[in-house]
Amino acid sequence: MTAVPFSAATAASRADSATRTAAVVAPYEEGGGTYQRAFARHGWRTVAVLPEHRLRPPAYRNAAPPAGYGDTVVHRGLRQTVKALRALGVSAVVAGGTGGIELAERIAWQLGLPGADPASSPLRYDRGAQAARLARLGIPAPRSIRTACPADAAAWARSHPAAGYLLAPAAAGIPVDAVECADEGRINTAWPALWHAAARHSGSPHLVLTELPGRRRYTVDTVTRPGPDGRPEHVVTGLRADAPAGPHPPGGPSARALAGYTNRVLDALGVVCGPATVRLASGDDGAAGRGPLLICALAAPVMTRADEAPGPVTGRLRAVGVPGLRPAPAVPFFPLSFPLSRDRP
Repeated sequence: MTAVPFSAATAASRADSATRTAAVVAPYEEGGGTYQRAFARHGWRTVAVLPEHRLRPPAYRNAAPPAGYGDTVVHRGLRQTVKALRALGVSAVVAGGTGGIELAERIAWQLGLPGADPASSPLRYDRGAQAARLARLGIPAPRSIRTACPADAAAWARSHPAAGYLLAPAAAGIPVDAVECADEGRINTAWPALWHAAARHSGSPHLVLTELPGRRRYTVDTVTRPGPDGRPEHVVTGLRADAPAGPHPPGGPSARALAGYTNRVLDALGVVCGPATVRLASGDDGAAGRGPLLICALAAPVMTRADEAPGPVTGRLRAVGVPGLRPAPAVPFFPLSFPLSRDRP
């Protein structure tokens, strides 16, 4: 794998190739070339876009280049990176994880490729931004506060009594465990280590304190693509339970209710193309009338333990939603794979 010098000859040879090329932005955490293999199965070549060391979160500044990519472009500035990717014939851009979402959306925008509005990128990975957006639109979500100050979090907990709280990095998809907190004392105890870990892996020290969502946890894997009318169409590729539902599993929401809520969330967060993974929860008592609630969403194919809130690692590459590339099959908890219409509950 090489850092590519870009010449007229290089650009011409790449333009003549029939092989389509995708850029994977900031694939810090993928082991063994997961993205590269997923694209290769469909005849695509891949380019890794790696921010230079000073632009990476501290945990990844000395990370080895990922394996299996045909080329590597070192990102130092947007104009230079876009020029390099255009010369390589890149026709699709996907984020390699949380740290690549903002840059991937900016690159896609500059290349004129389908993508979300980069001005609202935090909606596709930041728990606090997501919760605030859903609240503004009247979509049910747990109450929460996004802050880098433990005193603010403790004060919020005092003014929002709950059966428990979940303390997590604002950035979804980083390998930092969320912590369940019974009270203000536990919040203060857990804060320092989580604060440092969040800053190390995301570059941001902001944490989100949320009232503890229900014990039933679900993962919904999706791919979004333009529908017949040109509007985004969200397709569920995997829907499964991530935590034991307890002795009375029928009390949980139906697959269609989970999928319908996911549709509303993806629209609210401005997901217009490509893969996304959504974590949901619901109350233990199905008779309480409380439907699904968002834990977090990530507009990238992978998530990590922090987003299980807490639980085992189950997040994996599920699909890459780019033109001409069919989504990889998931192993669903529910046998479900269908486009979601906007009139479903």
